[in-house]
Formats: sequence, C-alpha cells, structure tokens
Amino acid sequence: MKARIKKILKSIPFVNYLISKYNWYRDSRPYHWMTKQMHMVDPAQNDRSKYWLKCGVNSSGKFRVGYGVYFDAGNANLITIEDGVWIASECLFLCHRRDMSNYRVGDDYNNLHFKKEPIVLKRGCCIGMRSIVMPGVTVGEGAVVGAGSIVTKDIPPYCVAVGNPAKPVKYFKNANGSEQDVALTSK
Repeated sequence: MKARIKKILKSIPFVNYLISKYNWYRDSRPYHWMTKQMHMVDPAQNDRSKYWLKCGVNSSGKFRVGYGVYFDAGNANLITIEDGVWIASECLFLCHRRDMSNYRVGDDYNNLHFKKEPIVLKRGCCIGMRSIVMPGVTVGEGAVVGAGSIVTKDIPPYCVAVGNPAKPVKYFKNANGSEQDVALTSK
C-alpha cells in the first residue's frame, strides 16, 4: 500500500520536484551527517583550546573545551590548565570579582575595585556542563565537578564535587582497591 502511494506521488511532477529539492537541501548542509547520530558531535572541540592559548591562558599540556564556554578574556593569564583537562559545554570561568570588604550602605557598587585571583585546573580534572568556577579556585588532580555546580572553594584531588557551592560527595579509591581515600593521601 505504501509503495503504491509513493509510486503515485512520484508520478506527479510537482511532488517529484519537492522531493528532489528536499534531498538537495539535506545533502548540501554541512555536518548533516551529525543529525543522524545518536550522540552529540562537536566538530570544533579540538580547536577551541588553541584559541584559549592565543588569548593568554596558561597550559602545560593538551586540554579540551566544549562549546559555549566563557572565560575572563581580560584576565586569561590568570587561568592555568594542566594536561588532560576536560571542560564541558557552557561553563563560565571568572578570574575577577568586586572587592566587597569596604562596601557600605550608600556606596556606589560600580565604583568598587576588582579583586583578581587565579584559577588552576590540575591534571585530568573534568568540569561538568554549565558549571561556574569562581576566582581563586584550584580544582584538584582527577577531580570531577558535577554539571551545574558553582565552585567557590578549592576542590580536593580525585573526588566528585557537586552543588551550590560545590562540595565533595565522593572520593575515589586507590588503584590497588585499598579503603584509604586518594584525596586524603595525594598532595
């Protein structure tokens, strides 16, 4: 039945014309093959780290950056990223904040000075999607920051940290399977 309907529709010149236009549009779009995939594909994920380095971000190895990640471009030299770091999509890295120590009632917030502090991402850590990393933070080696977390304080190595503010909820064990937490023994 379906084959018969298709045959009848293809015999009508205008319908045949529309089908050919659709096929041309589908095949001419760049990356049209990605729409057929069952997972997300980001064709530029290997190039973004190059742009970060050109902006002044310090790095001691290769790292990957997802799409839509914003960083403090004016203070990019305060961001240090070690080897094997993965930054998921839509994260935000801030290296400056207003100095609220002398803020009083009636003061103009716009006249406050900025406090600039570094951000350090240690080897092999992972920053989850839509996370915010605030100034003065070090994310430890092998640490995983959960999606949507706000990192306001240092994250120890080899742990999973989630929430607002991000706090460790799980520590990874040593490779030999001992009960002693890696986060407590590594420095």
